[in-house]
Parts: sequence; C-alpha cells; structure tokens
Amino acid sequence: MNLLDRLRENVLADNDLLRKNDHKGDVFETPRDVDFTFKTEDPKKAEDLASYINGMNFGIATVQHGDGNPVWVVVVIRMPITQHLLCSVSAFMVCLGRIYGAEYDGWGSVLQPK
Repeated sequence: MNLLDRLRENVLADNDLLRKNDHKGDVFETPRDVDFTFKTEDPKKAEDLASYINGMNFGIATVQHGDGNPVWVVVVIRMPITQHLLCSVSAFMVCLGRIYGAEYDGWGSVLQPK
C-alpha cells in the first residue's frame, strides 16, 4: 500500500476511535498519556526507531521484546486528543514507521470523562 493510501486508512481508523470515545464521554481536551505502537520482526529496526524518537524528543519510546517476534516499540506522549492534534501525530507515526521499516499499529489512551 502506498503512503497516501496508508495515511487515508489511518485517519479513518483514528476518527472512528475518537467517535467511539466521544460516545463514552471522553473529554478530548484533557491531556493524558497516549500510547503509539509499532511492531517489527527486526530488533535493530525497533532500537533505531526508539532511539530516533527519544533523541528528537518526539515522545518516550521503549522497546519491548516478547517471546520471539514481533518486537514492539511503544511511544508515550502526554497530550490532549483533539481531532486535529491526534490525527496529525498519528499520521507522523505512520511516516516514521514507513521510514524505519516498522508497522505502525495505532494508538490508545485511558478515557478522561467529565
């Protein structure tokens, strides 16, 4: 899939999750820790991606090795999840995944109800 198609697919998934969270009473303007995850079969790619994210202060990235593959990179950013902000950061993560050969697997956060 080319990058533009991947970005389009990603924004649809992001907006779908935001709608679901809205129905559950999430207050998007409230900052919270948001986890952005990547997976790869290559531990070196995972380490390089995490090192870049940490070195540029884009977030706090950790590499998580499980039993075998895949290797996960989890990036935590404290931020509100208003639509424009969340979709922009998520799209940036898609691009980083493409550059580093890791699959961006989406984001998640704890709901912040009223």
